[in-house]
Amino acid sequence: MTPEQNKASGGAPAPSEANWLSRGFKTVVGSMDILGAAMVLGMVILVNMDVFGRWLFNAPMPGTLELTELGIVAVVYLQLAYAIRSRRLTRSDSFLDFLARKGALRANAGLRFVFNLCGAAILTIIAYGQLPRLIDAWSRGYFKGNVGVFTAPTWPFETILLIGASAGAIQFLVLAFGNLAQWRKARSVA
Repeated sequence: MTPEQNKASGGAPAPSEANWLSRGFKTVVGSMDILGAAMVLGMVILVNMDVFGRWLFNAPMPGTLELTELGIVAVVYLQLAYAIRSRRLTRSDSFLDFLARKGALRANAGLRFVFNLCGAAILTIIAYGQLPRLIDAWSRGYFKGNVGVFTAPTWPFETILLIGASAGAIQFLVLAFGNLAQWRKARSVA
C-alpha cells in the first residue's frame, strides 16, 4: 500500500522499517503466509491424488478428508496476520473512508483504534482458549482419522491455531498503536 493510499484510507502507518522488531515480525508473518500457501498447494495435490486414485485404480488416498479438514482451518490461521497487516481482512469501512474524506481524521483514527483493539481482544481470547486444547492434544495423544486406516495427530494443527491467533492479535495491536499515533497527531493539528 502506497503512502497516498494509506492516507486516503485512513489506515495506520506501516511500522517503521528501521525497527528490527518490526522487521522481524514482518518476516514471521510473511513466512506464515507462504507456509499457508504451500499448504493449499499440498492439499490440491493430495485431493487430486485421491480423485485420480479412485478413478484409475479404485483405491482412494487414505486420510485425504482428515488432512484437508484440518488443513483448511490451519491455512486460515496461518494467513490471518498477513491479511490484517496488508489491510485485506474483510471489513466494511465505507463510513471510516467517509470520515477521512470529510476531514474528520481524529474520529477516523479513533474508530480504527477501537476496531483494532477489539480485533486484538477477540484473537487474544481465541489464543487463550486454544492453549488448553493444545496441551490436551499433546498430553493425551489426540488424533484424527480411523485407527488401522489413517491417523494424524492433532497437536500440530492446534499449535498452528495458537500461533496464528497470537500473531493476528499482535498485528492488530501494531495497527492500533499506529492509529493512536494518528489520533494524537490529528489532535495536535486541530
